Amino acid sequence: MTRASSVEKRGVSIRARVLSVLAAVAFISMGAMGALSYGLGVTTLEEQAFDQLTSIRELKGDRIEDYLQLIVDQMVTLSEDPTVASALREFSGAAEELTRNLSRSGWNRSEGEQELRLYYQDEFLPRLNANLLEPRNLSEFWPEDETGRALQSLYVSSNPYEVGSKHLQDRAPEAAGYNQAHGRYHPIFRSYLERFGYYDIFLVDRESGRIVYSVFKEVDFGTSLLNGPYRDANIADAFRAAVGSGARDFIRVEDFQSYIPSYSDRASFVSSPVFDGNEPVGVLIFQLPIGRINDIMTSGGAWSSMGLGETGETYLVGGDHRLRTESRFLLEDPEGYTAMIREAGVPEPTIRAIESLESAIGLQEIRTEGTELAQRGESGTASFEDYRGVRVFSSFRPLNLPELDWVLMSEIDAAEALQAVAELRVRMMIWLAILIPLLGVLAFWFAGSLTRPIKVLSASAAHLAQGRLDIEVDVTRGDEIGELASSFDQMRRSIQELVDRQARAIDALSTPVIPLRDDAVMVPLVGEMDADRIASTRERLLARIHEWGARVAILDLTGVPDISPEVAEGLQGTARAAQLLGCRVIITGMQAAAAGGLVDAGLELENVHAEGTLQAGFELALRMLEGKYVESESTENGGEGE
Repeated sequence: MTRASSVEKRGVSIRARVLSVLAAVAFISMGAMGALSYGLGVTTLEEQAFDQLTSIRELKGDRIEDYLQLIVDQMVTLSEDPTVASALREFSGAAEELTRNLSRSGWNRSEGEQELRLYYQDEFLPRLNANLLEPRNLSEFWPEDETGRALQSLYVSSNPYEVGSKHLQDRAPEAAGYNQAHGRYHPIFRSYLERFGYYDIFLVDRESGRIVYSVFKEVDFGTSLLNGPYRDANIADAFRAAVGSGARDFIRVEDFQSYIPSYSDRASFVSSPVFDGNEPVGVLIFQLPIGRINDIMTSGGAWSSMGLGETGETYLVGGDHRLRTESRFLLEDPEGYTAMIREAGVPEPTIRAIESLESAIGLQEIRTEGTELAQRGESGTASFEDYRGVRVFSSFRPLNLPELDWVLMSEIDAAEALQAVAELRVRMMIWLAILIPLLGVLAFWFAGSLTRPIKVLSASAAHLAQGRLDIEVDVTRGDEIGELASSFDQMRRSIQELVDRQARAIDALSTPVIPLRDDAVMVPLVGEMDADRIASTRERLLARIHEWGARVAILDLTGVPDISPEVAEGLQGTARAAQLLGCRVIITGMQAAAAGGLVDAGLELENVHAEGTLQAGFELALRMLEGKYVESESTENGGEGE
């Protein structure tokens, strides 16, 4: 078998296998522990995130519900106050008499209406159209009757205070009886509004539907909610519901919608009927401030302090699936927000409206897994893509509000919630980058320490296979491999002893000393001769000569094809040693090549008798032993006599 085929048959080395197993065990162990740690980290952080979001959800939900309940309680309390009923009667009566009284007091109708028209054109419409995608015109909002125009002229266009501060005027220069009623009741309602943070408070006459009083004096003041320009607005719905209820404690809450008199800002209204004794006289209406609800949901912009991090937010969604509070991302980064919702597929008209109003309330549609579940009355947590197309962790629930089907969403980006796990993954990768080479070095060292003695044993086995039994095996290790090496060395010594015994036995068989009679021996030499074999032969021959007292020794070379100079010297030494013991030496059967070797070596076998055949040698030995040997025979036979 060739070496190449032997290598192919050997296959993968033990070292490679050990390295592979150690690497596999290390990688599987680290991979399993890493996967378990990562999975546990993800699960733990998800649970923590959902728990945190749910806590914030409940806190915000309770605050919104308490706030709306407070409004309802305030509405019921204020609507039952006799002062409100008295104010409604006085304002309604004064409004009916307003035009006639103003004419007597010198109010110029044409000048007043012209001033009011300029207010609409120069103040109201520019501000309104800045918030609309399509501009509106004066005819759509011009008060329907002279009473309404007169009230707006006196308390809006002629009001010396700027827009947003019209409520600071207590009395108009004219207006007779209405001015007296306004001066008496306006400070009360204004104080109430400022104390509780309402956007506006209205008193509406039951019969005409006219807004006979407003704290803030916007362009809805003095108009009729039955046939005026805002008869289709949600404030008119709140009025009609209260008028039609017939119950003192009736409360109607209208959801936020775009409200033209507030420059198309979103407005919600709460209404309750007002009774004077048992007689219904009108309706009390609160215009809810979206800012107050928005502040509750946005924590005044302090999202991080609420535990919502960099991407968490809470917001409200109405039954129409549109926002009722602002998105954190719109408040913090308007351009980034519009870019995200544009990528998420929000229609361009909606995006333009959001950009124009700088608000997404009532515009941004939110249809996610969470809002759908919450609108069906379910509370819970889930992970899904939000209105920006970003995966979030969300906690959601419906709110328990009168007349409002709002749901509350508490959310944070999944990436931020799992940021600690992401950092853990990075740290694990760094540690793996450090540990893998270290484990490789350790595995390489361990595999070497395990396979190195095996290689030594393998080399010893190779030496043993080559017959080199004199090379000892290292048995200094105290482990199982050391025990194996010790056993292997014992086996080597046993084999060596066996070989030595066999060699001696073979040597003894190959060069036996045969006694011919008590005083004569013969040594038949067969095969190739070398110095060791000659020395062994001499040792045995001399021992037998001495032991048996032999006087003649025959060395038969019939079976030796050739004799080297070294062997020749050995034969010469053997003959001399035998002669020193008093034994004559006869060589028989020398081959021609062997004789030529002796001559070429320049050696002479002194006092050694040579015969051509073994039989002749026997005969010569007998004559020598019987004393019949004469020198002439030695001369004739080419030997040397005594």
